[in-house]
Amino acid sequence: MPFKYLKRTITPAAIGAMMAFSMLISATLTPAAYAGQNEEPQTRQLFAMTTVMNLKAYGKDAGAALDEAEEKIRSLDSLLSTGTKGSEVWQINHDGGGTLSDDTAKLTDLSLQLYQETNGAFDFTIYPIMKLWGFTEFFGESGDETESSTENAPGHEASAQTESKTQTEAAADALSSSEHLISHVPTKAEIEALLPLVDSSKVIYDPETKKLTLPSGVQIDFGGIAKGYTSQAVMDIYQKHHLTGGLADLGGNIQVTGNKPDGSPWRVGIEDPADTSALLGILTLSEDSTVITSGGYERYLVDQDGKRYPHIIDPSTGYPVKNDLSSVSIICKDGALADGLSTSLCVMGKEKAISFWKAHSDQFEMVLFDTDQTITISEGLKDSFISDRYEVETVSAD
Repeated sequence: MPFKYLKRTITPAAIGAMMAFSMLISATLTPAAYAGQNEEPQTRQLFAMTTVMNLKAYGKDAGAALDEAEEKIRSLDSLLSTGTKGSEVWQINHDGGGTLSDDTAKLTDLSLQLYQETNGAFDFTIYPIMKLWGFTEFFGESGDETESSTENAPGHEASAQTESKTQTEAAADALSSSEHLISHVPTKAEIEALLPLVDSSKVIYDPETKKLTLPSGVQIDFGGIAKGYTSQAVMDIYQKHHLTGGLADLGGNIQVTGNKPDGSPWRVGIEDPADTSALLGILTLSEDSTVITSGGYERYLVDQDGKRYPHIIDPSTGYPVKNDLSSVSIICKDGALADGLSTSLCVMGKEKAISFWKAHSDQFEMVLFDTDQTITISEGLKDSFISDRYEVETVSAD
């Protein structure tokens, strides 16, 4: 069935320059992407959602659009943080529900739909298990003790230059390592005690009143779709300002609008999980598209014996995903949907991921990279994806 979320009109633009230290970025613009441009872009860099974000925009109203985009990003960051005391999501988790804002309501609608469509591979009630493993502690969410603050927010005493420097330093620290050493691996008993709380079917939500009710102990986390939703919000802002083109890079979530100023299409390189200094392949994007990549290689915990535990959790088991997929890239028109599907297909494994695409082939395309180092692409990408490193197989919907 089609995703109801896609009834909205998808449109324009934000542009992202890649950062040298962005180990977490799984989809990057190739150097050729900016060749031959005859219009100077305006750019903006910020640190939000534990991610370095780069915006680039073309058009006479680009500056105003970037200002509004940054304001929206910071608003969503404050709204959706699970570990910042006083955020809307924090409050919902501690009160057991509440009446949702427009943004949180849209995210809840999509999360519940993804849960149903993916048979639970996407589950936004995963938060108790994420906390148990320590992913919230090591990868950006510091827990219940973090206070919401505006000390360095735009318009406060700190200058824009000081703020930018602070963000860059924080980003460098956050992205300096994709792995963290842990002294304790959750036991089977600990996981089994929390696993009954991971079940989106227990969430009671009325889309008319936007009232959400959580059973005792159940907590939500929009981390699986928040960045994609944010990049889509940036696109909507750019459309409002009638920009000629652009791209948003939100830590690996790449979303484009229009063409480059010289009229050529955008080309995006997808990172190779087997060698993150190299590219898996290069993808030519159509107008108003997004490509989002997920994989266990991006962030992981390491125990004292050197065993890795990827940050993507299988909601059905409570354990980090371990299957035949190294990475999944989703290409479609909507950022939030691409974000959610990239995680979901990672959880499914290759065979189920292909079957899922066949049932929804009119809504997205995909690039799968498996543990045998074979690339599988959906048929819609056969003329737009190339790789000189690996064998490429194409699957059709028939």
